[in-house]
Amino acid sequence: MKITPPIAVLTILFAVTEATAAETPVPHHHAPSITGIAAGAAEVTIHYRLYGTPAAEKPLLVLVHGWSCDSSYWREQIAALTPDHIVLTLDLAGHGASGDGRDDYSMRSFGEDVKRVVESLPTTAPVILIGHSMGGPVSIEAARLMGSRVRAVIGADTFASIGAPPAPAAETAARFAFFEKDFAGTTRMFVERSFFRADAKPEPKRWIIEDMAAGNPRVGIAAVRGLNAWDGATALRELGVPVIAINSDLTVTDEDRLRAINPKFRLHVVGGTGHFLMMEEPAAFNAALREELARLR
Repeated sequence: MKITPPIAVLTILFAVTEATAAETPVPHHHAPSITGIAAGAAEVTIHYRLYGTPAAEKPLLVLVHGWSCDSSYWREQIAALTPDHIVLTLDLAGHGASGDGRDDYSMRSFGEDVKRVVESLPTTAPVILIGHSMGGPVSIEAARLMGSRVRAVIGADTFASIGAPPAPAAETAARFAFFEKDFAGTTRMFVERSFFRADAKPEPKRWIIEDMAAGNPRVGIAAVRGLNAWDGATALRELGVPVIAINSDLTVTDEDRLRAINPKFRLHVVGGTGHFLMMEEPAAFNAALREELARLR
């Protein structure tokens, strides 16, 4: 059976915003060295956490969450990354603890959120952007905005649909109608069926499903319309830094197609996991991420 790549699916879903309706897990065992608020695009408040002591020799890793998520989805990566890097997590506008007082939720606008937070920090270290799902396109846009400071973009189960034919307009419209009628119920059903393997562990699967179903449809609708409008092939083609996808084997990523768009693209597959590989199989994902980071040195 052919499975639609998760990032393609997101182009017809509604990003959700606040996780307060679902029970929030303990984020991680490391306390941030800085917890702060920066002004994002349209001056919306963006909450962030910085881990590790800023130092010129340590690259700044910016972890960008995806659709219907927040910074807590990266909780299993902090300890694995902080010995050698500074780590930044943030809640994109309309997600988690960040504000939602704007109408523009395009990938470019989210990228501006990331750029503004990075520029507010007390470090000029080189940046590596790491984005999960919709956070992949956001990271590409942030890299385009930040220019030469960015060393690479790494995606987590993303980029698979870039350059592929779009879904038929009628199909997209029909799916939007389902979500407008019952956002929480349709999201819950869809996420369970599309983002996990049949043998997925009960946790964090249950928590992820409930968390993603608990958000504000207003921001979600705008975010997915922004993703629909995003020209991923042009953005990837124009990016002058290495682009790496650490993807699950739940769906097939056409590496040849992506390398034809950008010869600096490369694929690293983590088997036996679903869309949320950094949560479902954190040890395997962290090992793959550290391997790719070492290759960038």
